[in-house]
Amino acid sequence: MNKLLIVCGPTATGKTALTVQLAKRYNGELVSADSRQVYRGMDIGTGKDLSKKFKFQISNFKFSFKNKKYSIPKYSIDGVFLWMVDVVNPDEEFSVAHYHYLATHIIEDIQKRGKLPIVVGGTGLYIQSLLSPLETSHIPPNKELRKRLQVLPVTELQERLKKDDIAAWDQMNQSDRQNSRRLMRKIEIAEFYCHRESSFAGQGDLYSDYKNYKDYSSLLLVGLTAPYPVLYKQIDERVEKRVKEGIIKEITSLLGKGYSWNLPSMNTFGYKEWKDYFVKECAQSREAGFSFLELKKPQFREWSAHSVQSIIQRWKWDEHGYARRQMVWFKKMKGIHWVDIALEGCQKQVETLIQPWYTRHAPY
Repeated sequence: MNKLLIVCGPTATGKTALTVQLAKRYNGELVSADSRQVYRGMDIGTGKDLSKKFKFQISNFKFSFKNKKYSIPKYSIDGVFLWMVDVVNPDEEFSVAHYHYLATHIIEDIQKRGKLPIVVGGTGLYIQSLLSPLETSHIPPNKELRKRLQVLPVTELQERLKKDDIAAWDQMNQSDRQNSRRLMRKIEIAEFYCHRESSFAGQGDLYSDYKNYKDYSSLLLVGLTAPYPVLYKQIDERVEKRVKEGIIKEITSLLGKGYSWNLPSMNTFGYKEWKDYFVKECAQSREAGFSFLELKKPQFREWSAHSVQSIIQRWKWDEHGYARRQMVWFKKMKGIHWVDIALEGCQKQVETLIQPWYTRHAPY
């Protein structure tokens, strides 16, 4: 009987700190489920919160997926192993299909070694993929199609999707209908089903493991939450902390390595809010990306406190919105045992949920 513990919930609810303690008590290892923490070098903005005192690489887990070799680092945080962090570079593709394939192999390895895998994170799609993979997640990217679609405005993408798959369009909410990447993915899926015998022929085997979901016979889902005012306060405090830790320096380093603002990894909160701030003095157009050499201009270094504060505030608001979207997603998932972190004795309440489950379903 293979057990799997999942601890999910919105950002800033203390999931990592709690699961480190749980892993110590229940002989477990952590598997991150965060779509942004998979990127190397993006530590502060994504909130990895891994102290240099305790974070060091133990070993690599090596295997291949989609004709690409992966070397997944295993970190130690205060004696607890953590997986699925720092998996790819910021300019490398990483989808839910990648996550499912890599995470399920790591979970299986943890179980084979007689330990409890604890999935921890706030990316609902990643967690969902481990429980009931989405029907469309096995569809590989169509790079040629994406290249053609990327130059189109949102209005044309909307019309294209309406023409290709009106049902998919009807199911999208207003926010998604304004999101170019989500529109392109819907079009890509529609194209796949229209031409599945041609351009994608023979590629199904790459996703065979993703479609064949492995049932976990003993599963426990714990969700951490809090009233929004409490959550917003914790988010705001964490954003301020990340600014002090050096988010500007981190972004400067990423740009200096040649990573463009056009990358999906750079177009997420914690980073995207700073884009105009960095490029306003640059000679290059915003579409072309940022020239690191421009940062050395004296006038660019003289950033006003007012500009910084407005960016920080926008960052906070973006994280507030993200937390709300996370809760909407998780509330739709069945079987989650919710714990309010604002209440006294939160950790004890979580352990009260886990202890009988862990004892009753002794797998090893």
